[in-house]
Amino acid sequence: MAIETELKLSFQAKELPLLLEHPLLQTTGKKQKLYNIYYDTNELTLMHQGIAVRERKILRKLLLTLKINHTNTGGLSQRSEWEAPTVQGQFDFQTLVDDPVIAQKMTLLSPQLIPIFTTDFTRRSWEVLFRGAKIEIAVDQGTIVTRRDGQLYEQEISEVELELKEGSPVTLFSLARVLSRRVRLHPSADSKAARGYKLFQDIQPSPLKPPSLEINPKSTPLETFERVCLECLSHLQINDVGIVRDDDDEYIHQARVAMRRIRSAIKLFSPVLPMSFVNQWNGVWRDLANELGDARNWDVFCSELLPHLKEAFPNNQEIESLEKFASQQRAKAHNQAVASFSSRAYSVKLISFAEAVMSLDSHPEVKNRQKMILESQSTAEPIVEEDTQQFATRLLRRKHRRFMKEVLVPNRNLEQSHQLRLDLKKLRYSFDFFMELYPRKRISRYMKTLARAQELLGQMNDLATAESLLAQRNLAYVDIAQAWIIGRQSGYLSMMPKVLSGLTDLKAPWKA
Repeated sequence: MAIETELKLSFQAKELPLLLEHPLLQTTGKKQKLYNIYYDTNELTLMHQGIAVRERKILRKLLLTLKINHTNTGGLSQRSEWEAPTVQGQFDFQTLVDDPVIAQKMTLLSPQLIPIFTTDFTRRSWEVLFRGAKIEIAVDQGTIVTRRDGQLYEQEISEVELELKEGSPVTLFSLARVLSRRVRLHPSADSKAARGYKLFQDIQPSPLKPPSLEINPKSTPLETFERVCLECLSHLQINDVGIVRDDDDEYIHQARVAMRRIRSAIKLFSPVLPMSFVNQWNGVWRDLANELGDARNWDVFCSELLPHLKEAFPNNQEIESLEKFASQQRAKAHNQAVASFSSRAYSVKLISFAEAVMSLDSHPEVKNRQKMILESQSTAEPIVEEDTQQFATRLLRRKHRRFMKEVLVPNRNLEQSHQLRLDLKKLRYSFDFFMELYPRKRISRYMKTLARAQELLGQMNDLATAESLLAQRNLAYVDIAQAWIIGRQSGYLSMMPKVLSGLTDLKAPWKA
């Protein structure tokens, strides 16, 4: 058995010549034609268990491979892998697999295995020494093919695989950044097997919300920060491909959520992070989120506020003119979002951020802090480093107290309401990372109370945003749409005291 550590990156087929001109790929490498058949049961038992079985044909040689997926974060995957020569259709897992439990399970399943899909591609590969690591660079081009309802379906393969042979996984991101000098290489979450299964099942891409986080309360805050950031990157990468396709507005919303969560994590964990890292990457993620701001704002206006205006004022010429203006602005903002998130610069930022996060433990500021803690152990007052549970509770307690002071501000105006919404959102994002650390009933009650207040504050913010969007028309008068928005804002302000009264008795989840 081997543990395969791999970073997968997609590229456009037309950019292959540019990629192959890179100095690191000028040495003589291998070129192979690889034909693979992936097997599973009718019920896709292996897929549901994160297992892949394939037969790989290289010239006259046939190999049987078994892979078990362990982790996949930020485009970086780790799998257990067994591979050995075989005869077609003979699944000798007892000989192949050195784990008796897995071998027995696979042997029992082998009579049920049938072909599910194939991959047929040309691989160009080089083995390079890079920053003390040995890495295989593989450039694959070809197709994934499956049969569904009597018809053949195929999907293009154009990807680079960086497989770590020796050394640190962070060097995979460093190498990816270097290879991206002239070509957009974008971290990809899906393996060929995952893509093949989706093609076989006719699963269409769709926006995804962030998954729940499982963290170790005893791990160091720095270890938890790395885990949080890589999970947020995975969430972003699942949705950013949808921004480029521009076929569902929710992709933009979820990408902004992912980036906002990354910024929240950077700010929350800033006490244990190098200040240079905090200053650099907080700014990068703020700017990237802002590049989606106009598109998201016009999406909300067109899908949520405009229908109310059309219902309130049917067949109104001013509303019809506004609808046309909004549609044009929305299309323009979406075009800008597509251009930004399909750029090489965006992909390099993702790769560079993952590299920076995974390199934090070797940063001089972090090493100096660790050295100081170690040296203090022989003194009368040794420094005790917090674990994640202690770190989270201390910071969340402070954020909770600060927020409760904001809640008690009397006679709140629109600007103060907007600031309260921002503080509330930051508090919710902070708790999102640490949900599993506190009693489920208490944390659920706490988050639901915050969510109710955030809903009203969010609606007020949508109106304020709509007001600024409509100001772009430079009208010399207040039209019917603006008057409607002003009236709604007044109504929401009058509701504010009642909504916020539910927050005054908000009990933190760590209190008995």
